[in-house]
Amino acid sequence: MTEISSLQQAREAAGLSLEQISALTNIRPGVIKDLENNSVELCGGIAYARGHIRSIVSAINQKTPKSFKVDADLLVAQMEAAQSEDGRKIIDRLAENNVADKPKEKKRMKFGTLASISAAVLSIGFVAQIAINNVSAVNSEVMPVKATNQVIAQDGTNTSTGVNLVVTGVSGKSWLGLTNADGEQVFNGQISAGQVATFSDPQLIKAIIGNAGAVRLNLNGADLGVAGADGEVVRLDFDANGQL
Repeated sequence: MTEISSLQQAREAAGLSLEQISALTNIRPGVIKDLENNSVELCGGIAYARGHIRSIVSAINQKTPKSFKVDADLLVAQMEAAQSEDGRKIIDRLAENNVADKPKEKKRMKFGTLASISAAVLSIGFVAQIAINNVSAVNSEVMPVKATNQVIAQDGTNTSTGVNLVVTGVSGKSWLGLTNADGEQVFNGQISAGQVATFSDPQLIKAIIGNAGAVRLNLNGADLGVAGADGEVVRLDFDANGQL
């Protein structure tokens, strides 16, 4: 069964047909339907799609009560994320539409500094390698879902510190962008059904999730359920005490 996009859901929830939206926006019904299928082929590309989506959302909001308002930025971000040919990272595409904070660029070291560090590492040799292997780092490796749930402790309590987020793909694909408290990128990629990714940070994890209904979240041993609705783009922040 084909997933219904958020754009189509918004139009249908407003009780408007393709022809009615077309009359309000002067956008051809075929183009509107193509956009609802997360395609930008008929409209001429993503640049045109952004404007069309905003016009459609404006028409929907004009015809619906104030209590029912559609966020154009989220729908544009979802369309951006759906275009697999767009080589930019998902968190950058979301940031472009003000859905996420743009991650800070890491400072690059000068050549002289790198050379000094390399010499020091080589002098330490095998001992340094062992130390590096024991350093606690973010585990973003995607692995098959195990038959049993992750066990945090024998008594069922969480004994770890900081933020420990487990993302499990339950259907289709979801786009996931994670940053830490400093705005540095922790993870940026896709989670497919049947995959598990575990992430840890001492203070904070900020998550941007596209197609939120496709993933289930576990925070510090507590099952939070699916991240949101199918096709929805959500922003979630987590610290050691839970979801903010």
